[in-house]
Amino acid sequence: MTYRLATSFIALSTALAAPAMADVTAADVWSNQQALYASMGASMSGEISGDQLINPEINVILPAGVASFQIKTDAVTMIENGDGSVTIEYPSPMTITFAGGAEGEGSFNATATMTHDGYTVTATGNPGDIAYVSEGNNLRFEIGKVSVDGATGLEEMAIEGFMTLANWGGTSHVTEGNLIAYTAETVVGASEADFTFSVDNVTSRSKQTTQPMTSSIDATFQVGGSDVMNLSEALRNGLSLVIQSTGEGNSSSTETTLDGEQFNTQRTSTGAQEFALSFTEEGLAMNGVASAFEMTMLDPLIFPGEIAFGIGGLSMDYDVPLNASDESQDFRVATSLKDVTIGESIWGMFDPSGQLPRDPAEISFDVTGMGTNGMDLLDFAAMAGLMGPPPIEVDEVTIENLRIAAVGADATATGSMTFDWTDFQTIPGIARPEGTVTVNLTGANALMDKLVAMGLIPEEDLMMPRMMMGMFATPVGDDMLETVLEVNSEGHVLANGQRLQ
Repeated sequence: MTYRLATSFIALSTALAAPAMADVTAADVWSNQQALYASMGASMSGEISGDQLINPEINVILPAGVASFQIKTDAVTMIENGDGSVTIEYPSPMTITFAGGAEGEGSFNATATMTHDGYTVTATGNPGDIAYVSEGNNLRFEIGKVSVDGATGLEEMAIEGFMTLANWGGTSHVTEGNLIAYTAETVVGASEADFTFSVDNVTSRSKQTTQPMTSSIDATFQVGGSDVMNLSEALRNGLSLVIQSTGEGNSSSTETTLDGEQFNTQRTSTGAQEFALSFTEEGLAMNGVASAFEMTMLDPLIFPGEIAFGIGGLSMDYDVPLNASDESQDFRVATSLKDVTIGESIWGMFDPSGQLPRDPAEISFDVTGMGTNGMDLLDFAAMAGLMGPPPIEVDEVTIENLRIAAVGADATATGSMTFDWTDFQTIPGIARPEGTVTVNLTGANALMDKLVAMGLIPEEDLMMPRMMMGMFATPVGDDMLETVLEVNSEGHVLANGQRLQ
């Protein structure tokens, strides 16, 4: 929690981009930042006195007042330079106060101290069109006093720890107009975090090391902010957010003790990562890749030995429409887990003699299609009053790839289906499907034989699966089966030409 609050404070207090040769005052910069924060649903208050911004404060209130959040800091220096630029300097040490609460759920108050070897932001440009350059070195955030009121079981919670950033810098631009335009490019150096949480007789210590990261943002916000209960309307009115980031990886560990005795440990690490997000009127698109994910966990209450697993490569690619449209829209949902491995302690539980192949597994799917969205999915008030599922019509679906490969068996599927939403009679109750899906299965018989030999499954329990494969699958090689599933225009379901329905 504190790690995210700290980085959020830096991000929101840093405005960036190549300086332009023009004049801007401290009041111009302050007004520009207030406009940016207001467009994101936050309010900024404070008073400029001489070269000081006194009592700077950020407030966020969620709809209907269900929750609120507040950040306060010590005074910040804003120096008007003789060349028409303004330099913002953050003191070291600097006290940051976080407070918040949710209706009926209690409230919290926390303090942190930031120290650094220099943290400045230089602003240039024209009023309402200001560029910023930031630079920070050896930033450290030390958690201070934390108090929680009204949250059952958390009143006695204690938190201590710190986070460090080797360096922080970048450029950004804030332009005021019919919309608030915000662009930024940021570089964050290596960071470390070490926090300890204690509640009653349970103590948990978490440590994390994050390698350098880069990110870019290109966004437009509505002046004064958007209605978070109807973001579909906000998207039509210009709200957009495009983010890209890359990172070199991270590692973390958590140790939990009960009455001083260790009872849970967890270690994770990841390699290089890339992520991109686009949130616009066209819909939500996310894609990312990550490598070398590894996790080990020891918890005797769950498992007697150490649980370990890894994923050599992870990818995702989602592209879904969000707003209602009379026209059919494209969508895609794809995920891939490659080189999936599990530790020897888990293998030893059900295969101590090593009869099953232990090659890395793969789970992947890639589904594309077109559909008609009958309502705004981010109009939350309308969605809350909806009776039944949302009016979404999937017109066609294509299985570009579906694969599950593990313990010597490999199952794949490809194919496509269309759906006729004017015909609910051919197959009563559903839009009439039509299309073909081909399923291939390799190594299934060998796997079943090994499961029987290991005593995990009685032979008689596999009689029905073997019979079904013989009836509806065609041999195409050594322990290789293929089934072509078809739904024709008459609503008949066929497997390899044999009618099932």
